[in-house]
Amino acid sequence: MTEPADRHVDAHTAIRRVLETDIASYLARDRDAWLSCWVDDVRFRSIMECGTMQIARSFDDFRKNVFDAMDAEPDPVDAEVRFENLDIQIGNDLAWATYEEIVTGTSNPRVTTRHSHNFRLLENKNGVWRILFHGCWTEEFRDTEDPAIEVAVDGRVLWMNDTATLALKSFKGLSLSNGKLRASKPSWDTKLQNAISGAHNLTAFGQHNRAKSAGGGEVKYPVVLGENEDGGLILCWVKVADARVYILFGQNSNLSAQIDVVQAIFALSKAQTDMVRMIAAGMELSEAAETLGVTKNTARTHLRRVYEKVGVSSQIELLRLVVSFST
Repeated sequence: MTEPADRHVDAHTAIRRVLETDIASYLARDRDAWLSCWVDDVRFRSIMECGTMQIARSFDDFRKNVFDAMDAEPDPVDAEVRFENLDIQIGNDLAWATYEEIVTGTSNPRVTTRHSHNFRLLENKNGVWRILFHGCWTEEFRDTEDPAIEVAVDGRVLWMNDTATLALKSFKGLSLSNGKLRASKPSWDTKLQNAISGAHNLTAFGQHNRAKSAGGGEVKYPVVLGENEDGGLILCWVKVADARVYILFGQNSNLSAQIDVVQAIFALSKAQTDMVRMIAAGMELSEAAETLGVTKNTARTHLRRVYEKVGVSSQIELLRLVVSFST
């Protein structure tokens, strides 16, 4: 028998209210209101992946974990929360909801932006909806404070953080054109778009796992776009995470671990190693000199001695050597 349409409307409203009360009462540290959202019996389960996996096989375990978190920071938390792509399906006395939860800090330094995928199974008992199963998977990478841009396979920008918006104004290798991420020169753009389309081949679960095994960890690799007028390298990174492709640049464009290996193998001095780090960050020679507090001639001398030690003759050859060392 088909249920009345208005009952579904009322149920959708009630379920959304439970989901909103759950997060609002947690932030307010209102334990009674929070407890009213949950089913307390032996069927309850919770699975959370928020940097570390947390599994609660009983509501008592889950409640203890949540209350411990409240005790650690007992003051109410000022934050803005919104739901995106909320989908609620109802069947008799059970309902399931999927949605993305975006938590944004206001003036509270304890709150960082969090983007998570959520699944809730809810049960209606005596006319009241409560949560029976809780699943939450946080996209940790979206919390980065370094410049990051998510791109589609054709280079369209799907998301970018505020740091990237600001950094693009001064970064000489990338720009936005008609909603797409482009490299500054046509020859560079070919390299960038090829890297983006290739990375999208690694977003599926099987391919991503194989790429992680081959690379010894995260799926992230540099793209040497070219050189600027002063010989400085223009470099960005492609990273595959959360089944998405990101372009990283600026602060993220570093090769710290590889540079450490090069320093050890070729016995670079601290000054020479610092110079390599500046070059790898895409700085021009004059910028590197200013950052290091030396003259441009001194910086040029450091760089020339690096070339002699490692056996290269240009900045782009130097960077390619550095990149070749896996860590």
